[in-house]
Amino acid sequence: MQFSLGMLKDERQHWILDKLSADKKVSLVALSQELDVSYDSIRRDVIELEERGLLKKVHGGAISNSYLPMRVRQAMGIPNSEISIIAQKAQRLFHNGQIVMMDGGTTNLYIAEQLPRTLELTIITNSPPLAISLANHPSVEVILLGGSFHKRYQITMGSETAAQLRHFKADLYFMGVVGIHPTAGLTIRHYEESQLKRQMMAVSGKTVVCTTFEKINNVEAYQVCRFEDIDTLLYSTSTILPETKGWPRHKVEFI
Repeated sequence: MQFSLGMLKDERQHWILDKLSADKKVSLVALSQELDVSYDSIRRDVIELEERGLLKKVHGGAISNSYLPMRVRQAMGIPNSEISIIAQKAQRLFHNGQIVMMDGGTTNLYIAEQLPRTLELTIITNSPPLAISLANHPSVEVILLGGSFHKRYQITMGSETAAQLRHFKADLYFMGVVGIHPTAGLTIRHYEESQLKRQMMAVSGKTVVCTTFEKINNVEAYQVCRFEDIDTLLYSTSTILPETKGWPRHKVEFI
């Protein structure tokens, strides 16, 4: 079923929320077809609704705004093949005895859920869902950073979080971002979180960024760092490589 042109943005977003309430998940492509508007318009609608705390954007669509472990997302049929590929690649970077910084986001959460049971690590995180996912891991020590809890992003941040970071030195930092661009750099939507990510980079030996296709060439409001400031880019599909032709790849390891 297609809708006639001229639907106002508020009406369109209300319809998206109704659809999400009924179906538990929505696809950006399907919404674009059903509402007879461009994919980019639907994508912007979903981003706005996420920023208002009304849903959670995932690759290719959206789900209700609540913490869902990957096993639940799989049961719901939400696409996760790209995240699975990234998680498999990420395992190569872990070694016994490391101290690893991981912030919030669905990709980092899934990477944590997939850590081998024999791996001995210390994970420092400002993500309560990520910390909870490691509660039953027999050989991973978890340090959860305190501070003000941001309900929408499900992370801690603020002056208390920043103060605690000064006491740590990590080997690796898995940093979550929303946009990756050769000149605009790595960007996110929240200013205070961008400052916290910079500090996490400063106390870590190497910074790893994981990306799905939709993040490439996307630019958000607040820069965390330049692209060449990171050490490793874990990508999910080879279709990303043509999109990054001409980027300063000699300074960043692509895996």
